[in-house]
Amino acid sequence: MTASGDIRALTSIRGIAAWWIVLFHFREYVPSLTDPAIDIVGHGYLAVDLFFELSGFVIALNYGRFFRNFSAGEWVRFLGRRLARIYPLHLLMLFIFLLNPFVIGVLASRPLLDRYDPGYFVLSVFLVQNWGFTHFLAWNVPAWSISTEWMAYLLFPAICWVTIRFARSRGHSFLLAGLLMAVLAAGFAAFHDALGEAVAHTGLFRCVMEFWIGVCLYYAWSAGGVRKEYESYIAMALAVLCWVVYGIFRLPDFTIAPLAFFFLIYALADQRSVFSKVMSNRALEFVGLISYSTYMVHYFVRDWIKILFIRDGIPVSVQALSFIAITAVASVVLYRYVEVPGRSFLRGIMNTSVSLEPEAVRRRQLP
Repeated sequence: MTASGDIRALTSIRGIAAWWIVLFHFREYVPSLTDPAIDIVGHGYLAVDLFFELSGFVIALNYGRFFRNFSAGEWVRFLGRRLARIYPLHLLMLFIFLLNPFVIGVLASRPLLDRYDPGYFVLSVFLVQNWGFTHFLAWNVPAWSISTEWMAYLLFPAICWVTIRFARSRGHSFLLAGLLMAVLAAGFAAFHDALGEAVAHTGLFRCVMEFWIGVCLYYAWSAGGVRKEYESYIAMALAVLCWVVYGIFRLPDFTIAPLAFFFLIYALADQRSVFSKVMSNRALEFVGLISYSTYMVHYFVRDWIKILFIRDGIPVSVQALSFIAITAVASVVLYRYVEVPGRSFLRGIMNTSVSLEPEAVRRRQLP
C-alpha cells in the first residue's frame, strides 16, 4: 500500500474489467474473432460480478469502521459521498441518451420498443430501474448495475453490522463468504439462469450477494495481523484453478465466477506479490481510474457506431477500431470534465466532509 493508501492493483483490475465488458457488448459486430477470443469476450458479462465483489471489498476498506455500530448520521454522510461518486455522470449520460430515440424514431424510422420506455427513464433518474419494477433493460443498459449498487450502499451499514458480529476471525469471514456464495448459487440454480441472464429479475440479488461477499473478503483479508506473502500466491493459484475447472467441465458460471474473483482480489490486494506489482503499472492504473466513465459511456458509443458505421462497404476493422478509440477518448474527457468535478461539486453541496474525511476515503480506487 502506498503512502496515500492506494491499492493500485485493484484500481487497475477495474479498468481491465471495464474493457472486458466493452468488448462483450460489441462482440456481435466483430465476427472475425478466433474461437478462443470469442469464448473469452463472450464471458465479458462476468466482469460485472468482479465489480460487485471489488466494490464490497473497497467500500468496507474505506468505510467499514464507521459502521461497527449503526449511526444514522454516518449513514447519511456515507450515502452522500456515494451518490456524489456515481450520480453526476449517470445523470448526464441518461440525458445524453435522449438523442437516441429522436435519431432512431425520427431519422431512421425504426420502432423504439422497450429500449426507450419513458417509465424506465424516470426510474433511472432515481436509480431504482433495476429493483424489480420492470422486466427489461433500457436506455443506458449497463447502468442497471449502478442501480443495484445503490441498493447495496443503502444496505451497507446492516451488512457491516452482521458481518462484524459473525465474522470475528478470518475463518469465520471465509465461512460467511462461502455461505453467501452457496445462497447465490442456489438462487440462480432454482431459476436455471446464468449470471448474465434475466438481469432485470436477478440483478439486484446478484449485486447485493456479491457485494456482501466482497465485504466478507475485506474482513478476512484484514484479520489476524500481518498476512503471509505466500497467501497471495496460493490465492492466485486457486483463482486460476477455478477457471481451469470451469473451462474443462463447463459448470454453471454462478458456481465458479464468484469464487474465482474472490481469490483474485485477495491475491491482488497484497502489494508485495508479483501479481500486484505487475498490475500497479501507471498506465493500467489510469485505465482503472477512468473505468467508471468507460463503463457508462461505451453503450452510447456502441449505439452510434451501429447507426453510422455498421453497414456494407465499411470494413469490420474500421467499425471495431472506431468503437474502441471513441470509447477511450470519451472516457478520458468524461472523467476529467464530468466525473471528478461533478463529484467534488456534489460533495461540497452535501457538506459530507465533517466526519468521513480520513485519508482512506480519498483513495483513488474508490468505486
